[in-house]
Amino acid sequence: MLLLIAEYLGIAAFAASGFYIAVRAKLDLLGIYLSAFLTALGGGILRDLLADRPPYSFTDTMPSLTVVAVTTFLILRRMHRHEAILSKNLFVFVDALGMVSFAISGALIAIEVGFNAAGIVLLAFTTAVGGGIIRDMLINKIPYVLRGGFYGIIALGIGTVVAFFHWIDWLTNTGLIPLFFLAVILRMAAWKKRWKLPKLL
Repeated sequence: MLLLIAEYLGIAAFAASGFYIAVRAKLDLLGIYLSAFLTALGGGILRDLLADRPPYSFTDTMPSLTVVAVTTFLILRRMHRHEAILSKNLFVFVDALGMVSFAISGALIAIEVGFNAAGIVLLAFTTAVGGGIIRDMLINKIPYVLRGGFYGIIALGIGTVVAFFHWIDWLTNTGLIPLFFLAVILRMAAWKKRWKLPKLL
């Protein structure tokens, strides 16, 4: 149940994130839906390929229906015409929800298929940022994970913590729910305070 909740929260949040990016890039309706699909499902597809299992979005209709429902709702509600809805604060928050949810679900699936600690961290990272990388490449942008915001570091940190919880046999809601909220808060703090990794000069 915990895995399912994290999975669908991530799908909905990343579909909205893909919608916002597509609107800002002035894509047409096809581009908007493609951006939403790739952002929401791309990381999960990469995750499942690495875990040697059929991509869930190809075998279950609910992930795709969730993306269609969220994107259609945003279009029908004309969210693209409301500057408050498209504000940077809301976009970063929605994106943080998706990233953290997907990192946790990726780590849990890695444990489910028997990956070691390194595999858990890698799958958490891939699931969290894979869709965003594909989305940014689609609109010819340098992937956000490569240029700041502690984005990738937080995803790696989530994978590390989940792997540690698994090692000490404490992988329960008691540990994962606080981890979820703390990671979202950390992501928002990193954005507000402009924390970035150093660059070579």
